[in-house]
Amino acid sequence: MVQEVETTSWFTRIKNSFIGIIFGIILIFAAIFLIFWNEGNGLRTAQSLEQAQKILVSIPNAPISSGNNLKAVYLSGLATTNENLTDPIFGTFEKAIKLDRSVKMYQWKENVETTTEHETGGSEKETKNYTYEKVWSDEIIDSSEFKDMTGHTNPTRMLIQSKTQYADHVTVGDFILPLDLTKKIDAPVSIDLSKIDLAPLKAKVNKPVASVSDKIYVGTEPNSPEIGDLEISLSEVLPQTVSIIAQQTDNTLQPYLAPAGHNVMLLEIGQHSSTEMIMNAESENRMITWLLRGASLLMLIIGIALLMQPIVVLADVLPFLGSIVGFGTGFIAFTVGLILWTLFTAIAWFAVRPLLSIGMFAIVMIICGILYSLKKKQSANKP
Repeated sequence: MVQEVETTSWFTRIKNSFIGIIFGIILIFAAIFLIFWNEGNGLRTAQSLEQAQKILVSIPNAPISSGNNLKAVYLSGLATTNENLTDPIFGTFEKAIKLDRSVKMYQWKENVETTTEHETGGSEKETKNYTYEKVWSDEIIDSSEFKDMTGHTNPTRMLIQSKTQYADHVTVGDFILPLDLTKKIDAPVSIDLSKIDLAPLKAKVNKPVASVSDKIYVGTEPNSPEIGDLEISLSEVLPQTVSIIAQQTDNTLQPYLAPAGHNVMLLEIGQHSSTEMIMNAESENRMITWLLRGASLLMLIIGIALLMQPIVVLADVLPFLGSIVGFGTGFIAFTVGLILWTLFTAIAWFAVRPLLSIGMFAIVMIICGILYSLKKKQSANKP
């Protein structure tokens, strides 16, 4: 373990806190932009799904009717291909929609644990403890950036790279699927390694190679891996039943551009009704919208907290006083952030959701009224 201790003076912390105000302002404006974009995007997505459902035509996957050209359609059937995908190392796999070679390498990973202590006089002592562990990673970990490189050096490249391939010609009945839909067929199954010829791999890496469980191990001892050893797994997506909502374009499919302005192109694995697919898409849209709402609220709170950080640092000349002020500014940042988030969300909703918007404004006014009453009561109770 390596330890690094850095002390920041009170005056430097004050300077940094004023610089932080700039980032706080940027964060607040970014949060406001995200609120307006997210509400508009979520609404347009929901409207687009609803519009697509209203005009959706259920069609067979074969034969293709030219009368449905450029219409929003629903179809289902077996997604299949006659192509064979070939991995340059492990050979050919018949009728695979997708072929995936996943490679991980055993490497050193640096972990940093940071503790901060506020000292009398306003200075801040930051202690960083660096520890190292060995992990399997599918990306190169750059050990040149480690605080302690001695005995913690990783290889700079993998002898074998991960690789994903898709069949060029995937069909459902008489329809040829575009690549965007092909990529949505993502239900991989592991490839039986007993069928794999490992000789080409041995020749390429010039290391011992063995099949272990459902993986190919490149190294001397699978039960005691060394830095630089590889773990390779192979999987493929085989022909399977899918359900699709998209726009028919001759003998293929493309996204349907709804009047609300968003594209609709859905694929689910298995046999699903169009109603079920639209409901699932609406549920996903609501979840994403709420996640982004939470992110915008957090951005506002952090931004407002940064605006008040100089007050905390000034009070931190006495650590206990800084803690009290920090708690108070944190509470203010949360309260003001929540009020601003509610206001801006209500404004964003106003054009399309007037009743909900008015309701949110009412909630804000109630919160402000409660806070004002509490403050007034506190003032009245003072001798």
